[in-house]
Amino acid sequence: MKKQLLSLVLVLISFLANAQYDYTPTGRNDVPVLGMQWGLVGGGFTSMMNNRDDLSADQRLDPQMMNFTYAAGLEGIYWFQKTIGFGGQMLYWKGGAAYTGKDSINQLTMTAKSDMTYLKVPLLFHFKSYNRYYPDRRTRFSAMFGPYIAVLSSYKDEATFKNSNGEIVDDITISGFSVKQKTIGEATLNAGIYNPIDIGFVAGFGAEIRLWRRTVLALQMRADIGISDVERTKKLKITYDSDKTKELNYSQWQGKYSKYIVPNATDIINGYVPNRPPTKNFSAGVFLSIRKYLSY
Repeated sequence: MKKQLLSLVLVLISFLANAQYDYTPTGRNDVPVLGMQWGLVGGGFTSMMNNRDDLSADQRLDPQMMNFTYAAGLEGIYWFQKTIGFGGQMLYWKGGAAYTGKDSINQLTMTAKSDMTYLKVPLLFHFKSYNRYYPDRRTRFSAMFGPYIAVLSSYKDEATFKNSNGEIVDDITISGFSVKQKTIGEATLNAGIYNPIDIGFVAGFGAEIRLWRRTVLALQMRADIGISDVERTKKLKITYDSDKTKELNYSQWQGKYSKYIVPNATDIINGYVPNRPPTKNFSAGVFLSIRKYLSY
C-alpha cells in the first residue's frame, strides 16, 4: 500500500511539473504573469536570539535550536517583468528563543523562554523562472530577497531555577514594564528590556504552482536574519513594590556571564569581562502563500 501511495504521489508531481494550460475558449494561452498579486501568507519556523556569549557558554546556558513558532499576514507583489517583481508583506510575527542549563557547582537547573511579538514588514524582490516556449507551465521555481523592519508590540521573558530536589529556588518573569521575581517580589521598570525596532534581511527560495488561471500557491523555505541589537543594554530604572520611595539603576544584561547566568569565581579567574555583545534575531522555516492576480 505504501508503495502504491508513493507511486501515486510521484505521478502527481510529474503531472504538475509538466502540465500546460489552455484556459480560453479560443485556445489562446493567456494566463496572467504580469501585474499585481495580492494574497495571504503564513508559516512555521524555529526562532533564536543569537548572542556570541550565549552561543559559546558552557552547560549553564544551552540555547535551543528547536523553538517552533509561527507568523501570518498579507502580502502584495507587482510583477513588472515575467521573472522579476517587487512587493511587501505585513506579518504578525511570534519570535523569541528558548534555553536550558545546568549549574553543576550550585546544583541548579534552568529552563527559560523569551516570547516576542512583532509587526513585521519585509520589502522583497521576487524572482521566478519563466519559459517563453511554455508560458502556461503550471510550476515555477521562485526566490526572494530584501530587508525588513519589525516593531515590537509585546514580549515576555521567563526563567525558572530548580535545585537537585526539583524545588523552585527562583523564578523571574519580565513582561513589558513589569518584573516579578520570587526572591525579590514585584517591581516596575521605566522602559522595556528590549529595543522597540528590529531591522534585518529576508532570503528564501521555493516553488509555485498555478491552481487556477489567476490563483497561485507558493511554498518557500525562508530565513529572517536580524542585524540590529534587540536588547536594550542601557541602564534602566526600577522601583520595587516593597519600597516605592526608591528608584534604583537596573540592567538585565550587565554583569552576566551569559543570559540569565551570573559569573562565578572560576569565570573571573579565567578573565571574564562583563561586556554584553549584541543580540540578534534569527529564524528559519517554511512559509505558504496563496496569491491571486488582479489582471484578467
